[in-house]
Amino acid sequence: MTKQEIANRLLALPAEIAVAEDEVLEANSNVVTAKELLQQKEDDLLLSNVIEGKNAEIRAAQMRAHTVDERGNLSEAELNLKNAAVRLGKLKDELRALQAAAGLLQGVA
Repeated sequence: MTKQEIANRLLALPAEIAVAEDEVLEANSNVVTAKELLQQKEDDLLLSNVIEGKNAEIRAAQMRAHTVDERGNLSEAELNLKNAAVRLGKLKDELRALQAAAGLLQGVA
């Protein structure tokens, strides 16, 4: 990378990091919502006596069978959050590396 490319990238990264931070916040909100929807579905199933197993294992299996979609949505939301956090981390790492490179180049110039 040339000095100009490093400078241009350093100028562009803060905006990209801000977007990535917003994506992490949105993904976190989606996880919270998915958890709430799963809990609501489980509560509805319990209160409507759909779950009637004789022991905890059977009740848990019945609950899982009736909440497949909600659990899938939660898993997807959690994966999206992890991916967004990784993207944010990579951008921050790139920023630190470019700042270090710029510092080294400043001493050479």
